[in-house]
Amino acid sequence: MSKTYRFVNHTEPIPKAEIERLYDGYWVYVVKARAEDTGRLLEGIPVIIGSVPYDGAEDGIYEQYKTDEYNSRVGISFRHDEGFISSLRLAGTA
Repeated sequence: MSKTYRFVNHTEPIPKAEIERLYDGYWVYVVKARAEDTGRLLEGIPVIIGSVPYDGAEDGIYEQYKTDEYNSRVGISFRHDEGFISSLRLAGTA
């Protein structure tokens, strides 16, 4: 069975609008995320894109990002095919 996720090569934070432009139609895992007080994502470093939320979790691909170096972590969906409402969850924030 083929993989439905892939790693993307960004090293610096980019604005949410640019993340959406680049990865429209995908679920995106973003590290070093910066958000407004309301929780709205402002910018971050996209590292994994997938067809569904946490695509590839069974392969353990997210474990490497569960360190303070990558706080805060966000999963955000730009998918359009299932009536899914985009949501984000900041992980690793105090």
